[in-house]
Amino acid sequence: MRKAKAEVFVARRARSLVLACLRPFGYLAFVLALAALSASARLLGEEHELGFFAGRLSGMIRRYPEVTRRGVQMAWVAWAVLFALAVSPLSPTHWDEVAVGAIALCVLWRRTLVARRAGR
Repeated sequence: MRKAKAEVFVARRARSLVLACLRPFGYLAFVLALAALSASARLLGEEHELGFFAGRLSGMIRRYPEVTRRGVQMAWVAWAVLFALAVSPLSPTHWDEVAVGAIALCVLWRRTLVARRAGR
């Protein structure tokens, strides 16, 4: 009986460790799915039924920052890791630095533009 309890304890511990390692990928998948939803809404437009629905759904999810906060934080952590790898001597080229930096600049540019428009 004691051995069975120890095995259950080890199995639960292993499961929680695996989930802790996989959770950041779930957050990243959520952020990518939300970005894809927004992109499809923008590409299809309001007059297309699917574009209209995607826009409404994306807007509804984005209204609640507590839902998207963890995913966005994990996306920035992933960006920081990629940028650290790009800057490190392990990277043979400098184009990956430019690409990762351009992604961050685009996001920051969009946030400042949206913030200025919302302030009007």
